[in-house]
Amino acid sequence: MSAEKEAYYSRSWALLTRDKGWWKVLLVAGIANFVPVVGPLGVFGYALEWARLTAWGVDASPKQKDVRVGECIKSGWRGFVACLGWLIVWEAISLGLARLTHNNDVVSLLVAICSLFVNVILCAAALRAAVYQSFKAGYQANRLWDMLKADFGGIAKITGVTTLASLVIGFVLSVVGFMAMTPSVVRVIGFAVSASSSTDYRAFANVLVDAIAGIFPLVMFLAYLASVGQAFVTLIEVTAVGLWMRNFDVPAWGASADPLPTSVATLPEPERPANPAENDASVQQGAAAPATSQQPAAPEGEKSEAAEQKPTDQKQESAGSDGVQNTPASGDADDSPRFL
Repeated sequence: MSAEKEAYYSRSWALLTRDKGWWKVLLVAGIANFVPVVGPLGVFGYALEWARLTAWGVDASPKQKDVRVGECIKSGWRGFVACLGWLIVWEAISLGLARLTHNNDVVSLLVAICSLFVNVILCAAALRAAVYQSFKAGYQANRLWDMLKADFGGIAKITGVTTLASLVIGFVLSVVGFMAMTPSVVRVIGFAVSASSSTDYRAFANVLVDAIAGIFPLVMFLAYLASVGQAFVTLIEVTAVGLWMRNFDVPAWGASADPLPTSVATLPEPERPANPAENDASVQQGAAAPATSQQPAAPEGEKSEAAEQKPTDQKQESAGSDGVQNTPASGDADDSPRFL
């Protein structure tokens, strides 16, 4: 695998910062994370939809305008359900190992390290669910195993990068928080040390309340910065997984249970329908998808990007008002490609 394919962080960063005002995405995502339940789901779904575009081979930055919040929440929920079962299995394994080894420190450390890899693998399962627009695709263990077996080094690299990014952000926030809170903490400790036994406890309570009142805005600001940092790591991690998944030729995938294509040259020549697209003047067709049942859902693409990726020898078919092929090639119509 080429060095370019392995540069997941630099390529994810380049895509994230490609458009002007990219930092606004992080600021809005940081606020959204404070909204109970739907906020984190929306941010996760937003990252998945961007990564789905990336996995299809379209180099685009995160969408800043006309973002469909409801669809992002739906995609985030779909990804969450695709991960939930695997997460329960992993937690059961971790708990079983802890009990069998009587919480051995070495085993606990190994489990903690494996959990970092599991987190990235869960992102791959969630992204498969986004690609196929079905949470069931995230539970195709054989297909996940095929990709991991073919390039586990890529997953290890993404795990290392995201772990390092999280540690750096956590360290910086800890240092800033410690330096900012030190004066208030020193004031409370100094008052407690200098106070005599006859000192009115209400005086100490007033000093403590004043210190907490002074620290509270800072704590909230640091919590917001931590939320922005979490959004940054999520976007980089999920998009890096999209770049990793791109190596497996997503446009050539068939049904979610079908084997991965060994190479484009060995694939049969299917009847290739036109990719679905939204009724948006700024959006055109992306990469072509083979005419098989339960095909991966095609992503949005910009005109300039779609022009570079026009498929050849296609059989053009009309799309419905929601961007869905009116006549799926085969299988259940609910599993046919469609746009968000």
